[in-house]
Amino acid sequence: MENIIKGKNVIVHPTAIIYPNVILHDNVFIGPYCIIGEPTSDYYKDPDNHVFKTTEIGENSIIRSNSIIYEDVHIGNNFQMGHHATIREQTVIGDNCSLGTLGDIQGKAKIGNFVRMHSNSHVGQFTTIKDYVWIFPYSITINDKYPPMDKLVGCTIEEYALITTGSIIMPGVKVGKNALVAPGCVVTKDVKDEMVVMGVPAKEKCSIRDIRDEEGNPVYPWKDYLKEDRGYPWQRKRTK
Repeated sequence: MENIIKGKNVIVHPTAIIYPNVILHDNVFIGPYCIIGEPTSDYYKDPDNHVFKTTEIGENSIIRSNSIIYEDVHIGNNFQMGHHATIREQTVIGDNCSLGTLGDIQGKAKIGNFVRMHSNSHVGQFTTIKDYVWIFPYSITINDKYPPMDKLVGCTIEEYALITTGSIIMPGVKVGKNALVAPGCVVTKDVKDEMVVMGVPAKEKCSIRDIRDEEGNPVYPWKDYLKEDRGYPWQRKRTK
């Protein structure tokens, strides 16, 4: 554990592996059998001369058992990570985010604040996910238009968008602000702001503002109707 910087009240389980140049801020918990700062492939070609890039985990973060975070990953405060999840190199994650069990971020991704990535979600390389996005289980963002040519193009998911269970977002696609991608969609074209898309391939269905619950009440944009306190900034303002 050379060149490790640890803040106050940091707990690292004895079975965890921490590689060099890792920064763990205050109140970070690293669970059993985790690997933090996992080296990239260059290390295995010439381990004696490998220079580890900085890996940083923000304060009040929880990394649960058997999860792996590669070197050159920067994670903000209040992060939570499930079991057996992976974050690859050159990923930047903002504050108050979570990645569920078996979640997989394949590197070179940019993820904003208050992003919820549920269990078994897969984030392809070069994906950009902006603030307050929800990625539900078994959803995938793809980046290779012509596999296996490696002409990689990431997709972009704008603020407050909902990518629901089992959806696939194709390379280069932009999902608009407050858009809702229905379960099982294959999204091949850009999705407009506040639009609901459904089907394979996904097609426009309606505005999110047309959706009502069983009592006939509007539910979207979800920011305006979410009653449960999830710690969002606008909820804190309401309670003052």
